[in-house]
Amino acid sequence: MKKAPDDITVKKYFEETVPQEFNEMIKGSPIQDMEGTEFSVQFKVSGEGGGTYAIVVLNGKEVKVVPDGIPNPLIEIEISENDWRDSVTGKVEGIMEMFMSPQRTSRKYFNILKETSGTLNLSLTKDDGSLFVSKMRFSGKDSPTTTIKMKVSDYAAMGQGKLAGPTAFMSGKMKIEGDMGFAMKLGRFMGG
Repeated sequence: MKKAPDDITVKKYFEETVPQEFNEMIKGSPIQDMEGTEFSVQFKVSGEGGGTYAIVVLNGKEVKVVPDGIPNPLIEIEISENDWRDSVTGKVEGIMEMFMSPQRTSRKYFNILKETSGTLNLSLTKDDGSLFVSKMRFSGKDSPTTTIKMKVSDYAAMGQGKLAGPTAFMSGKMKIEGDMGFAMKLGRFMGG
């Protein structure tokens, strides 16, 4: 994903940038093996300039953005405007890419997400020591719940396939609180 300018608004990002990037990504050809699917990720951005926006990809070839959201998205991400801005401008890498990169657009990935239910709380430490916090609710379910704590750089490395989840956990780079079984299920898409 391209880095957005520092002054981009939440509205402009979702209503203009997301559809433009999606269309550039597919370049007129549908994503293979996605016929008959509807992938939806909804962002609830809190703060003065925030809002709720659902991104719906139909059949791997058409994207629509729904201001004010949709009922029952596949994934719902709650995030503060400051943390959202840090992720879309590249100050915090690996967050938006986790759900909006070409590597994450396959029938296998879609099927894994459809089978995932529960809530992931992310608490990621930025380079300056402050925290990046978000909540991801899968299939509208609050439980099981797990919290993952780690450095932003290690989280990004996991998303890029450069660091395996089990390795991150065993080396102490990732701490997990809550439902361990759910955390293991999340590993099916977090590390590739």
